[in-house]
Amino acid sequence: MNRSYILELYHKYLAGKASKEERELLLSHYELFDSESDGLDSLSDLEKKVIRDEIEEEIRQKISAAEKTVNSLSKKRYLWMTGITVAASLLIFFSISIVQNTSNKPHVSGSVLSRLTQEKENRLIRLPDGSSVIISAGSKLNYPSSFDGLAKREVYLDGEAYFDVKHNSVKPFVIYTGKLKTTVLGTAFNISAWSDSDDITVTVARGKVKVEDLDNKTIGVITPNHQIKYDKINTNIVEKEVSSPEYLKWKEEDLLLSDVSVAEAAELLEDRYKVKIHISDNQIKSKRFTTIVRKEEALDKILNSISEFNDAVYSYDNDKSSIIINSK
Repeated sequence: MNRSYILELYHKYLAGKASKEERELLLSHYELFDSESDGLDSLSDLEKKVIRDEIEEEIRQKISAAEKTVNSLSKKRYLWMTGITVAASLLIFFSISIVQNTSNKPHVSGSVLSRLTQEKENRLIRLPDGSSVIISAGSKLNYPSSFDGLAKREVYLDGEAYFDVKHNSVKPFVIYTGKLKTTVLGTAFNISAWSDSDDITVTVARGKVKVEDLDNKTIGVITPNHQIKYDKINTNIVEKEVSSPEYLKWKEEDLLLSDVSVAEAAELLEDRYKVKIHISDNQIKSKRFTTIVRKEEALDKILNSISEFNDAVYSYDNDKSSIIINSK
């Protein structure tokens, strides 16, 4: 397997476009990784860590699945040893590659997290820098457990997501979506980039974003109520003015809030119901819970649920434009 082909497989794996056969090929040719290690210079540390973590997880799943169907103890031992050898080889390979590149690339802090939504509902994710992301059902988002020590805040998306990014003028936020990357300092925008779709679409609700290809060639810079659509097949680019709310309707569907704080839930409700929510007790702000916000569900029903979960009470001001949440 030549260097250019294995690098192509790595990038397809990151973008979620590698076929079952290609994933099998990466696993079965792990012994070639050391001989190809000098070809990894084009990958960032985070990209290497994403690949390593995901391939290790596939190895664990393969070992687990194989054990269920093998009754022979000797065969079981063989599977475990094979799996351990593969995982160890991958760890050594990626560790060496990362160490070799730390002189000119930022250190990756913490592990890479991967979040895949439930089949029927969207999901709210809070990133380590305080940015929030709503990912649509079936979408996948890879991101580090911490952005500390990194020159950029880099994440990888396969699917559709709405990003509300915290401003940081010295640490740009970059979303990789197959053939494109979108860079922002702090803004709100939507990306639709399914691996099995011919198009990548970026729509800005607030702020400004820059869209580039992986060779750092600028595709376009767009501002609120503007959109770029990129055709992955023939590389056509269409930039136009749009009504951004029309492209954000999907995020008003059923939404899973998994292990979120009351303060995080309040931010979401403020955006969805166009109200202001004040939480007077810091202990209430930090309490965590899990629930599903249904499409068109009455605000009072959600507030009742939050209050019951967290030993709180809520009340409206006179014109019902603001809500106050207090401890009981």
